[in-house]
Amino acid sequence: MILTSDAPVRFRPDGSAGVDASLRVSGGSFIYCHTYPDNPPILSVRDRHVSVRVAVPDSARVRPEDLDTARRLAEAVAAYIAELEYRTAAQDPAADEGEAA
Repeated sequence: MILTSDAPVRFRPDGSAGVDASLRVSGGSFIYCHTYPDNPPILSVRDRHVSVRVAVPDSARVRPEDLDTARRLAEAVAAYIAELEYRTAAQDPAADEGEAA
């Protein structure tokens, strides 16, 4: 089963809204770090119907907390990569051949 990217908006009884974005990245996904001479960078990830941008709260300056948060993000991405590598190595190669047919 192939899952697609989606971002439903949910309204709570108190009237506040929340977005629950699911980004299913693929070879067609756009992933890019935009850098600027006078502003902090912006990380963009887009796949079909969902677009996510990661940026610091204050575009005028970067605080040490922003760098700490970016490092936590990088650590989570590294853990994601490691798990994908583990699962790829553990898969039965014959199963992949059956999907290609």
